Amino acid sequence: MARIMLVDDDVELADNMAAVLRDQGHEVSILTSAQDAVLKVAEQKPDLVILDVMFPDNPVAGFDVARQIRRTKGIRDLPIIMLTGINQEFPMDFSGKDIDSEWLPVQEFMEKPVKLPVLIKTIKRLLKSA
Repeated sequence: MARIMLVDDDVELADNMAAVLRDQGHEVSILTSAQDAVLKVAEQKPDLVILDVMFPDNPVAGFDVARQIRRTKGIRDLPIIMLTGINQEFPMDFSGKDIDSEWLPVQEFMEKPVKLPVLIKTIKRLLKSA
């Protein structure tokens, strides 16, 4: 199956998602900080990244990481699922309609708490089209 990298500071959520994805046959690595995430993605070259938006040191770090991935040779075409609770924290109403190659360069934008069957189906679809 696929190698998936989860970038999320919520350790419990990341561990639970990783367990479910491993049960699906995926190899999963977890980063709990956005710092150096692009470097680690470039080193490990996963097949797909699941990326949170908000981190304690930077509430929009996930947006920055996604943009940096898109500017980095060798990983710029990597499928990214942005998984976030930003709309629960701030009344900004972000959604999949905001996906944009410059501002929000991801394939999917999903709200937390994500329904795991929907996440699994989305991952399968993105991996087939990658």
